[in-house]
Amino acid sequence: MDFQNQIKKANDFILNHQAQVKKDNYPSYHLAAPYGWVNDPNGFCYALGHYHLFYQHYPYEAKWGPMHWGHAISDDLIHWQHQPVALAPSEPFDKDGCFSGSAIEHDGKLYLIYTGHVWLKEPGNDNFIREVQCLAVSEDGVHFEKLGVIIEPPEGVMHFRDPKVFKEDDHFALVVGARYPGDEARVLKYVSPDLKTWSLKTSILTAPQQEAFMYECPDTFPLDGQYVVAVSPMGLKPEGIARNNPSISSYAVSTDPEHFDPRSLCEIDHGQDYYAPQSMQAPDGRRIMIAWQTMWKLPFASYEDNWCGMFTLPREVTLQDGRLIQKPVREVASLYKKMQEIGTVNLENDTYRLKKQCKPCYLHLCIKGGQSFETAGVNFGDFATLYLDRQHQELTLLRKEKGFFSPRSMKLDLQRDLTLDIYVDYSSLEIFVNDGEDTFSCTFYNGKRKDLHLFAHNGKVEFTAVKLCGLKDVLRQQKMPQM
Repeated sequence: MDFQNQIKKANDFILNHQAQVKKDNYPSYHLAAPYGWVNDPNGFCYALGHYHLFYQHYPYEAKWGPMHWGHAISDDLIHWQHQPVALAPSEPFDKDGCFSGSAIEHDGKLYLIYTGHVWLKEPGNDNFIREVQCLAVSEDGVHFEKLGVIIEPPEGVMHFRDPKVFKEDDHFALVVGARYPGDEARVLKYVSPDLKTWSLKTSILTAPQQEAFMYECPDTFPLDGQYVVAVSPMGLKPEGIARNNPSISSYAVSTDPEHFDPRSLCEIDHGQDYYAPQSMQAPDGRRIMIAWQTMWKLPFASYEDNWCGMFTLPREVTLQDGRLIQKPVREVASLYKKMQEIGTVNLENDTYRLKKQCKPCYLHLCIKGGQSFETAGVNFGDFATLYLDRQHQELTLLRKEKGFFSPRSMKLDLQRDLTLDIYVDYSSLEIFVNDGEDTFSCTFYNGKRKDLHLFAHNGKVEFTAVKLCGLKDVLRQQKMPQM
């Protein structure tokens, strides 16, 4: 079946089945597919007058399958409108999947650069694959034409994917992940005068021996006078309380855009569900990053609801003393309902109910440093608990569902005041620590929406500047339109 027929088939299926999506856990302000599966964000950009977010998508089931590209547009990064499927497997070079990639506007057209994936033996056998970089173009930003293969893999390389394209001086450049013989992970940089003819320039990041064997979803960008590389390494082993997810995403900072030290890589997010971040530059100059807020190899509890996977809130990123700072885009304020100013809450071996049911809301609070307690924090119904552990000097997010029991922690100086900004959706949490110095992202399903409350155990705690508001539902009624 040719490309346009594959696109029509996918779109018709979504249009005919999207009403079957169960909404109990479907997010109210985190973007998810109108039907089916999503994973990596792709083609995140501002082009042709709109923000665009493409994404890895299987439209026929809420499970991973031959990858298509879903698509949504927005004028403010918060209110998204579903668009028709942009890419579908159809050609010999991408017959088993249009894998991750990126987008760029040029000469009034929108170009997509993506990985064409082919299984050389049985589907799922990663030891025998072929991956190439491919180009597609659109004049209206919605309907695309495939232009074919533009970059072949280096000799001896099979795993070669996830191109991120950008403009650099008077030419184009892209970075792409490659798994070299001997399981050596590299991020390769290619350059081009026209988006069609590319030459390999260098490797900007190479993993130490016996470390990561593949850097998925690489991204690189200038930020506050320095340069950042973001990658999702495969094969890293846990280190204490760090790197405990099946897959993680990391960043490094350098003054040289073509050389990053792999030993300086730091986790981007400490939570259970964060992978494959991709960034773009907004028209006002802000660097905005978004990621898949789900995780490989964990139970996907929304399978039966005919949807699976969502994206984080877009985050403004900056650098402070070489550290990546992440905050929700300022446009998130458009979601706020009436703010309830609670003020100071003093607890001693007690709880304080903030909200009768743990439904979409924004919570801000501070916890003064140097207090005496065993644990203290926030309980999110039956889903999760965020708590300070005084003995271990850690902040921990504990997801409590059966099959999802998985604490994630970070070290914290509890002599220092702590500020938390927390965004609760129907099945996810995003937590911003100390004005974005650290973050936790996680999902949860099928729990009881009991109280949202503060607590203190074995001691006294003063919570200050506590405020709470509900958040508007802007996505649960969105459907892909007839086009």
